Amino acid sequence: MINARRKDKFIIIILVISMLLFSIGMPVSFVASANESAISSFEASAKAADKQGASKMALLAAVDVQGMINTAIAEGRSKLTIPPGTYRLEPKSGSTILNIANANNLEIVATGVTIIGTKLTRAIAVTGSSNVKISGMIINYDPLPFTQGRVQTVAADLSYLDIKLDAGYPRELYSRLAIYDPATRFQKRGINHLWGTTAAWNANGTMRITLTGVGKNVAVGDPVTLAGGPGPGGIPHAIAVENSKGIVFTNVTVHTAPGFGFIEANSDGGTVLNGFKLIPGPIPPGATEKPLLTAIWDGIQFKTSRLGPTVENSVIQSAGDDSFSIQSGDFGVVKVQGTDIVIVLRDDSQVPRVGDRLKRFNSSPEAVVVSVQKVPRASAGIAASILQKIDTAADWTLWRFTGDNYYKIKLDRTSPFQVESFIFSPDRMGNGFTFRNNTIYSPGRGMLLKAGGGLIEGNVFRGSDKAIIVSPEAVSDSHAGAGSNLIIRNNQIIGTGYHHYMPWSDQAGAIGFASGNVTSMKAFDNIRIENNTFDSVNGLNLNLTNTSNVVVTGNKFLRTHLDTPNNNGADKGIDAKSVIWVKNAMNVTFTTNTIDRMGPFSSFAVNVQPPTSGINGANTGVIVVN
Repeated sequence: MINARRKDKFIIIILVISMLLFSIGMPVSFVASANESAISSFEASAKAADKQGASKMALLAAVDVQGMINTAIAEGRSKLTIPPGTYRLEPKSGSTILNIANANNLEIVATGVTIIGTKLTRAIAVTGSSNVKISGMIINYDPLPFTQGRVQTVAADLSYLDIKLDAGYPRELYSRLAIYDPATRFQKRGINHLWGTTAAWNANGTMRITLTGVGKNVAVGDPVTLAGGPGPGGIPHAIAVENSKGIVFTNVTVHTAPGFGFIEANSDGGTVLNGFKLIPGPIPPGATEKPLLTAIWDGIQFKTSRLGPTVENSVIQSAGDDSFSIQSGDFGVVKVQGTDIVIVLRDDSQVPRVGDRLKRFNSSPEAVVVSVQKVPRASAGIAASILQKIDTAADWTLWRFTGDNYYKIKLDRTSPFQVESFIFSPDRMGNGFTFRNNTIYSPGRGMLLKAGGGLIEGNVFRGSDKAIIVSPEAVSDSHAGAGSNLIIRNNQIIGTGYHHYMPWSDQAGAIGFASGNVTSMKAFDNIRIENNTFDSVNGLNLNLTNTSNVVVTGNKFLRTHLDTPNNNGADKGIDAKSVIWVKNAMNVTFTTNTIDRMGPFSSFAVNVQPPTSGINGANTGVIVVN
């Protein structure tokens, strides 16, 4: 039996929630136990409270959003409606503001709901869940994870910038710098990566950003952003999905994030983002300038999922780095004994699962995982010579593995893999994705793909340093992260390639395939590039390196090479003066493509370099007009 005090407390809570719902015109359907007479009583109480001038803000503050989610999950409900309003929240425990854990077949309707994170940490985490749909929510932060202002001084030797911060933006010594064009409010052309900057206060209250050459191509008055990261005790990213499947986000908006806007890792996948928007938020209190930045790092990233996502009708704007990526990687085999192997991972999200296939190349022998057990490195029985290679490996070299990520894997057959070989799981690449009818307007790569079996269709890529890069970014001779079976069609690629020049990298071209590490066979197979429009691209438009069985048909290359081209790929011998580059390729067919207004800075329409074979239509299938 409930005692009097607990009964009174329960009634007060119910009355507060019901008053809120009545005041905003919402039904109380989320209170599963309420009957008609109770609702009438609640509405009467709400009317009385309203007459006494009850504050909507105070009522919203009384709503326990996390508690509502917990109750809906515990009771197995199929639908939860969060009352509209702006909720200023921080984690009640741990480092995440709202946790959705072990939920199944749950729809969360958050139309008209804005979550303001008052601590720079993760806003939403979906873990161990299946068939969860979230719709209508807006996520923002106060304080913001970045600040912004304008250049007040450029050092004569270009070694520092003095920045006057805009009113209403955080006075924090953030140092991840980006320079903007004051006319377009987009990344300024001719500005490269500004890695390694340091920040300090000047006596007059301005901020000094120091780095050799930081002032190159910068003018007084140029807008800037300076980004940080998670706050003390916080963890990165606005939305994170892990170890889940069938998660759907519809019409969800993220204005900024202390990390990525969205990340999914180590899931069965099949995630859907429909109408997802990563766009700048409103002018913050006390400010007069609109925000220039959204997520301070990448926009959206999927990694090591079994099934790739479907992303449609979405917008990714003004992210701090890559707009969208699907990530995967390789494993090192460090011990083999019959049907048992020990592998080491480069990333703890890579752990294979029972039923996953393992192989070196797409066409090579494979084995299926029967069991997985994490093992301490010290007791895994790994040869001392291999451990020494790991311990002494430099960054971006074959044996560079950090962390204690060693796993004993039992296979369904005698291991086809040798010690010191490098393998991958095609079931942890995010294959089978769809990216359709989206708009990308961010300075980093529009897409970075380490996945295959995908459709990229009907998108607009504008302003990125590259639009679509397919590259494992790996160091082992394997098909880990090498995407094949891709269709890229009906996309518009506009004004890319004007900043973040990377002469040391083989990632070149508005659409480019790059994989210098794969040498035993072609990295990328069965590619169709069809009916795309390349407009005003700086430098190389299409890079077909290390590819096989490629069809390039019906594409239009407009207003190309009207300016001095970038030098992306120069150290790798890639010619930025070419419109199309073909090297180390076989069975590539060109039909009905046109180059309209090829400018004075181009020397080749189609530049075919050895080793190549089976190149058809390089002269007849790409026609230069005007």
